[in-house]
Amino acid sequence: AKEYTISVNGTKYESFAEGWAAITEGAVVTLMADLELSQILTINKAITLDGNGKTLTSTAGRAINVETDGEVEIKNLTINAGERAVNIINKAATVELNNVTATANNNAVMIATSAGAVKLTVNNSDLTGLAVVNVAGAGAQVAINNTDITNVDASSAENYGAITIWSSAEAANVTVNGGNITASDDSREAYVFPADATIEGVEDVGYIVATIGDAGFETLEAAIKAAKAGQTIKLIRDITASQIITIDKSITIDG
Repeated sequence: AKEYTISVNGTKYESFAEGWAAITEGAVVTLMADLELSQILTINKAITLDGNGKTLTSTAGRAINVETDGEVEIKNLTINAGERAVNIINKAATVELNNVTATANNNAVMIATSAGAVKLTVNNSDLTGLAVVNVAGAGAQVAINNTDITNVDASSAENYGAITIWSSAEAANVTVNGGNITASDDSREAYVFPADATIEGVEDVGYIVATIGDAGFETLEAAIKAAKAGQTIKLIRDITASQIITIDKSITIDG
């Protein structure tokens, strides 16, 4: 009996590479076996990827790159990844995740700065990582429904948000309905960097007012305490101080 790995519009393939090469715009792609991949799986067409209850294990750092301005649905799939599970880059795709379990060391879902105003919907899924859902695209619109998000923070040196709206994501919006968000250690359920970005449906939100490089701080005092001599602190929000702010080291504050 032949062992098939993938089906494209009903045509079955023994070779995953051969089947993936046959994908066209609007295709329905169904996995027929668990996959172990050492290269990034790139989705550059509008397709439906039905995991069919199978597992994709990636050693490529990033498991799936979505790089299209079309509509992509990923459903019924378990993803085990290194750095990122689903990485949306370069183009403002419309992406829907349905019944996806994704685990990564950093981001289960990432909207990269280069992707811009992505429309992302996550339904009935289970996501685990550090900055689990990381939104860096300006104008990105994200809806997360009935989904469990678990932050696993192994570092006490920095704070992370299970949902993070990154400093480049001006005017982005995230809406959460149902599900559970778990933040471990000193992390928060969400961190928001840009002053004009919004998040709804989350109570434990930290609003970043100052940064040192990529690290964000909720108060200027905390940033000054963390800064090393010679570093620059950048303010990204207006602040109101209720007491004198003391600077006791050689640093730069960029208003």
